[in-house]
Amino acid sequence: MRTRLVCCLLVLLSCVKRITPDPGADRTTYSGAALRFGEAQQVPEGTQILWDFGDGTPQQQGPSVVHSFSRAGVYTVVETIRDKDGQTRSSRTHVTALQRTVPMAVPADVRAALLVATPWARMAVHREVAAKLSMGSLLDDLARSVSEGAGFDVLDPRAADENGFDPDKGVALFTVPQDPEALVFAVGTSDDAKSLDAARRLLTSARAVGRYGGGPFKLEDAKLPDGAPMVAGRNAAGENIAVLQRHGYLYLRLAGATDPAIALAGVGAIVPGKGLAADPGFVASARHVGLGDAVFFSRSPDRGAAAAGHFSSELGVSAFAVYDKPENRDLLQVRMFAQLRNLSGDQMALAFKPLLAPPDLASRLPGDAAAYLRISAAPEALWRELSRTAGADAARLRDRIQETTRLDLEKDLIPSFAGNVGIGVYLDASSLIEAVLGEQVGSLDRSAFVVAAQLANPQTVRAALERAMHSRPAADRAEVGGASWFRLGDGAQAAIKNEILFLAIGGPPPPASEVRSARGRKKPPPRNPGPDDLGVLAKVLLPQGQSLGQHLKRIGIAGFDVPGQQNVWVDVAGIVRSVERAADAHGGIAGQGARLFAERASDLRDALLEVHPDKEGIDAELWVRFLAGRKNAGR
Repeated sequence: MRTRLVCCLLVLLSCVKRITPDPGADRTTYSGAALRFGEAQQVPEGTQILWDFGDGTPQQQGPSVVHSFSRAGVYTVVETIRDKDGQTRSSRTHVTALQRTVPMAVPADVRAALLVATPWARMAVHREVAAKLSMGSLLDDLARSVSEGAGFDVLDPRAADENGFDPDKGVALFTVPQDPEALVFAVGTSDDAKSLDAARRLLTSARAVGRYGGGPFKLEDAKLPDGAPMVAGRNAAGENIAVLQRHGYLYLRLAGATDPAIALAGVGAIVPGKGLAADPGFVASARHVGLGDAVFFSRSPDRGAAAAGHFSSELGVSAFAVYDKPENRDLLQVRMFAQLRNLSGDQMALAFKPLLAPPDLASRLPGDAAAYLRISAAPEALWRELSRTAGADAARLRDRIQETTRLDLEKDLIPSFAGNVGIGVYLDASSLIEAVLGEQVGSLDRSAFVVAAQLANPQTVRAALERAMHSRPAADRAEVGGASWFRLGDGAQAAIKNEILFLAIGGPPPPASEVRSARGRKKPPPRNPGPDDLGVLAKVLLPQGQSLGQHLKRIGIAGFDVPGQQNVWVDVAGIVRSVERAADAHGGIAGQGARLFAERASDLRDALLEVHPDKEGIDAELWVRFLAGRKNAGR
């Protein structure tokens, strides 16, 4: 009898359909990206299928479920099946969720984007950079206004986390070609519900946050053209905003007149792990500049025939990244990169290879320069490429030199250059301010720049200068300080000394040239030109005091001797001092632009830019030094 009962029980149990758990193989995904587990199937009555994702979220139930991991990490996913009779079976798999970086959250076709990879982790650094650039108060005011509207301190990573934002993810501000006037703000999230609540609080508050606010907004549920849900809003001024959540990021189309769905449509189409991070131009840029504390990326649109012949039309993608130096509070580094549309790496290598090693041209120039530019390149190759890719700009430069110096750039100068040129800028801030104020003072004529060019063939240039001087008075040429000097007219002068050509344009107006005597009257004997005649060249041909080279060495500026590298140094503090002195001389009336410049640049000491070609484009590094004990450091 017992045997029969056992057999019957076995038969009944064999009729019960049991499901075997199968959570799938180990997988890799991105944080915020939705994954499907299991598959749709018929489940016996009374059977439960439970999913535990190992990330602290509530269990889900069903044969097929969708889940996204809000943070990067390795998670153990357990599928448990509980039959009607209470028996359970479990199986597990592992999911690796990679960090979805902020470039992955930005559409690949952006026109421009500002990306900050770790805004909260580096908040102290960002505030320090803002203070260095005299923008600390602007950042604090904006953060205070947003915090009051959102209901928490947006600069505090713990408060941000509690309100659904992920401090380990980045933020971005970008524009897209579909709606060039629209700005979209993106921020990483860890909880969609909490972060959306915070966004709603901000947008429905009356707090004004400048360009990026304008509330309160009246909000309502809406959809993108593909059916994706979003929140749209409109304020009393008729401005539109919209909020979209996708793959662990919240997107806010900032206030504007256009339909917000236009700018957000591309966001909805981003594939996790792709976006701007997969764009070849961005990949190349990031390889050169990195991400730093912040990176700005832009893509120049094709301007068509209207921009043909201009260098600006040759720019493709460009980027720069900011690197603060915590170990040196008085230094800021910016790495830059740009691609050119029609100039290959081989062409650039040839164009930026000087014929001779660069001399110390700064030692030939006066030491009170406001700025110094050093060019090191192959003259004919560089001019050929400039004429080919930016013919209109090249023609304008050629004509300007012809008008000012009576020299033919292509025939008289370029064939004789060795490829190394130094240009010193000597600023007269008083004339600058008077020009800004609209007074009739000859525009910027009292400011000047001096070009020092290494010559491969001095005799050819000397002959060209003699031809240009054939109709000039004898007093407009002389031998001064071992140099041949020429007054070319229109504020331009030239001199040749020791295989160096000096060209000076601008400065205080020289005395009038010698007037031819009347017939029968004896001409006065020619006199040697004095400092007033030589103008700014007097500091070159009759040097007194330190040279620009000595000044740069004394303040620790170097790097002007690298062949093929272009350098720019700007004495920002000196310019600010001269502007402030000139403003005082004009009764404190300096014009709004001059006052704003002096205020914003008051913490800066100087800046050094180094540019050199690369096979993929043009690399550059900008170093900005700040004054010790800056007056705005506490802002």
